[in-house]
Order: sequence, then C-alpha cells, then structure tokens
Amino acid sequence: MTKTTKRVLADNLKIMMTQQPLAHITIDALTKRAHVNRNTFYYHFEDIYELLEWTFDQEIVTQIQTNLSAANWQEKYQQMLTYVQDNRDFCLAAANSVGRHFLENFLYSVGVLVVRPVVKDIDSHLAPAVADDIVDFYAGALAAQLLRWLDDQLRETEAQMLARAKLMLQGTIELIVQKSLHENDSAADH
Repeated sequence: MTKTTKRVLADNLKIMMTQQPLAHITIDALTKRAHVNRNTFYYHFEDIYELLEWTFDQEIVTQIQTNLSAANWQEKYQQMLTYVQDNRDFCLAAANSVGRHFLENFLYSVGVLVVRPVVKDIDSHLAPAVADDIVDFYAGALAAQLLRWLDDQLRETEAQMLARAKLMLQGTIELIVQKSLHENDSAADH
C-alpha cells in the first residue's frame, strides 16, 4: 500500500520539525524532501500550519473519537499520552514553536472528546449550557496538563498523568452535575 501525498508530507514535516524550528521550515524545503512539487502541496494544504493541524487530527484525534464512551475514556486518554510519548520530539517541537496554538487546539479537542461522554453518561438530560461549561473546563484542564507535561520534557510517566486525570475526572464531574441540578431546583423553588 502506498502512502498518500498528505501522509508523505506529514511524515516529512514531523522529521523536519525535530531538526529545525517550525518557523524555519519552508514549503520548498518540505516538498523537496517529500519529492512532491509545490503545486501538489497547495492542492492539499493552504500552508504548513494546516498540514500540522491535519497531522494531529489524522494521527490521534480520529483514533480517539472512534468508539469513545464514558466506559473507555481512560483508555482513550492513555492513547493520547502514548501518542505524545511515542512522538515526543515532534510534540515538543510543536509545543516550542509558533505552531504551539495548533498543539493547544489539538490537545483541547482531545480533552473535549474524552470529557463529553463522561458528562453525558452522568446525566444525558443535563442542560446543554451546563454540560458545555463542564466539558470546556475539564477539556481545558486536560490540555493544560498535557502542555505542562511537554514543557517539563515529559518527566512524569504516562501512568502518573493518567492517575491525575482519573483523580480529577472521576467523582468530580458527578459532584458538579449534582450541584448544578441542586442549584436549578433551588432557583425553581424561589
């Protein structure tokens, strides 16, 4: 099976990012390394940052989304941690580059994918605004933890990161949902 042009570009971008800052990678250098022409690049992507975003999406976001549920969020979060560990140099390069916001968005989107089914499983009838607030808060927290892990050069183990997420997510969201329902009941009584 041959690799798609997008995959070839992504693989070469990942290699180049471990050798030089993202801001110094040109489309000319990337396409030369990937043995494709500039027009082919522009057929698929607007710029290097769109390719970076596509790479994150293809390599982990779509895998985490598949069959994600409240029952397996820990397994999916573990996949994310393993991806970061296995692609350490690439992720560190993204974290330390002008493309950091793409990494932040990627990590946040993974957080949303992990947290949303947990919230829905706890109370599928929770007001959408409350559910969105909970998802936003905890997805942001997970993303911040992962960014801190990268900033600390992945000193903690995956097991430590998973244990922290488990501690923060299990029980806490249930408590917030119950508090929200209690506050809504109290407001309705007045």
